[in-house]
Amino acid sequence: MFRFIFYKELQENIKNFRFIIALILCLTIIPLGFYVNYKDFQAKQKSYEESIKLYEGSHKTIIDTQRQGGAAFRPPSPLSILSSGIEFLLPNSIESVGFLTEMGAQTQFNNDRSLDNPYSFLYGYLDLSFIVSVIISVLAMLMTYNSVAGEKERRTLGQILSNAVPRNTVILAKMSSSFLLMAVLFLLGILIGIFILILQGFEIFSPGLFSRFFLGVGFSLLYIFTFLNFGLLVSSLNKNAISSIVSLMFFWVLLFMILPKGSVILSKIIKPVKSQQVIDLEKNQIRQQIEKEEWEDIQKLRETMPGIKEMSFKEFFKKLREGDEKAKEYAKEQNEKREFYKIKLEKELNKVDSYYDNERSLQAAIAQNISRLSPVSCFIHLMAETSNAGFLEYEQWKKTRSLFKQLLDTEICSKQEHTQFGQVGTFGFKGDKNAPMPKLAYQPVSLHRIMTKALPDFLLLILYGVLFFACSYVVFLRYDVR
Repeated sequence: MFRFIFYKELQENIKNFRFIIALILCLTIIPLGFYVNYKDFQAKQKSYEESIKLYEGSHKTIIDTQRQGGAAFRPPSPLSILSSGIEFLLPNSIESVGFLTEMGAQTQFNNDRSLDNPYSFLYGYLDLSFIVSVIISVLAMLMTYNSVAGEKERRTLGQILSNAVPRNTVILAKMSSSFLLMAVLFLLGILIGIFILILQGFEIFSPGLFSRFFLGVGFSLLYIFTFLNFGLLVSSLNKNAISSIVSLMFFWVLLFMILPKGSVILSKIIKPVKSQQVIDLEKNQIRQQIEKEEWEDIQKLRETMPGIKEMSFKEFFKKLREGDEKAKEYAKEQNEKREFYKIKLEKELNKVDSYYDNERSLQAAIAQNISRLSPVSCFIHLMAETSNAGFLEYEQWKKTRSLFKQLLDTEICSKQEHTQFGQVGTFGFKGDKNAPMPKLAYQPVSLHRIMTKALPDFLLLILYGVLFFACSYVVFLRYDVR
């Protein structure tokens, strides 16, 4: 009996005009999205390689990095074909600020990508995440909106159920046939897209890409399953096809637009956080205050140290070169004070960064948890993280920024000498000035870490799919055919 009803539902869906629309869209939009986004990745990769080449051409030694500043660049993600996520907002590079001194390096994120085509950001990317979350989900609802409601309206459902047909067999056959049809159409589009990518030179079967790409395809199938069951549930709750499609559109807007976007607004109300501009101003005030304290402390040392105050700066530096004990003692105590204020500055700035990072993380967690009330958000989170274009990538770059600062401090800042006498100072470098410039190799986020982070969204997406089917199952079983 299941097989008979399954084939009946399958034939009805294939003969319907909706099947032709779904077929055309899946076989054109998905390959087109892959092609367009891979071309965009190639352009980004070329820009990244040119940036590396120009940087290495002008930064050959440590002394070049000291004078011109250091930088570390972020490679673009080849899996942006799955989801562009927040990649456009991610920093392109980490750069040092100003001259590298013994006080330690200041680093900042830089995002100077030009808007070559502003319309792409106005309307969004045609990546797989967008195609599935918007186009395929609508197709899934169109495929099921009259699956039950249409038969109620035509009064054919009563005829079917008047026979010795278990209701659970009917609803299961309807869901299975719809999912099989949508999965086949979707996978056909994916296969054509893969063929186009291979022709373009995309190494999809490389170890780093293969697993993530097909994870994204698996998440997409799970999302399709969820929305088919959602359409089946709404169809079971309505008595005619018109009310069913209107209800579906209303709930689709709620799940796709209102909940995800509203979660951001609610999180800002629940947990307000200062803007980055205000935080930077606060840090700059701390820096200026500590540098002022350092200057005053060093001047006080000069004025109170016997035999030093009376010296002119020429006399002092002459005696320092000659190895005078008083001059050496003054230089030693001055360096100790500099080290003290350097540590104090780092501690105060780290305290500010740590506090606001925690505040922002809490705000983001609130927004994410509220948005998870929608399966759309769960799917988009999964695709973004899998594509190395999500919040894990941003966190990784914040860690990379800290590592880059440590590298500059160790290789350059700690090897500098600075002696101040009144308004005059001398600078020197204790290390090998001709040593190669320090480089930092970027470590991408591991798949294990991605899956650990994305596990709640994955489990919730499964839960939504099962819950929607269970509800439609119960509603269908309780339907009164009279």
